[in-house]
Amino acid sequence: MAKSSREKKLIRVPSDIVAKLNEAANKAGKSFYDYTSELLEQALRCNEFGRPLKEIMDFFELMTLQRNAGLIITFSDLLNYLISLLYPKQERELHEKWYEAGVWYGTYLQVKFRNRNILDVFAKILSESWWELNEVNLAKERDGFTLRCVSFTLSLERTKLLTSFLEGVINSIGYEVLEKDCIRGMIILHFTEKRS
Repeated sequence: MAKSSREKKLIRVPSDIVAKLNEAANKAGKSFYDYTSELLEQALRCNEFGRPLKEIMDFFELMTLQRNAGLIITFSDLLNYLISLLYPKQERELHEKWYEAGVWYGTYLQVKFRNRNILDVFAKILSESWWELNEVNLAKERDGFTLRCVSFTLSLERTKLLTSFLEGVINSIGYEVLEKDCIRGMIILHFTEKRS
């Protein structure tokens, strides 16, 4: 196999990064040159999308997190249809299931993000995930926090179920919901740290 005849240039890179790149290249079984060239080509590919590399990597981290948590992608119309069939007959059971899923997910987030502010991580996940939320705002207030979620497309039933899920997450990460307001497409939760 012939080597590439492309012209080569030197670039200045901090030595600690060079050491990490060399270690990564060795783990990948590639030469330093091939490994760094591939990384730079992928960075340029990200640039073609008009997005910074950090944003794409954060999104990849989120996708991996969601997949590992068991979340799946489905059509919104299909989910709405299934909920419309079940909700009138099994409203209480659905709310329990969504709450339980929230408790599990909140616990999962605590394990995955031990060294990060879990509320900030969760708000970011909500705003960048497939919940069809147009706005997510987490605000620190005098007596705790307020989480506001707005969607222009969620039905009342899905809004209520999402509220149950959010309550499960919030309770599982050490907070208690003091007050909640929920109308079609809008959720406002006031919560504070649980008292011991």
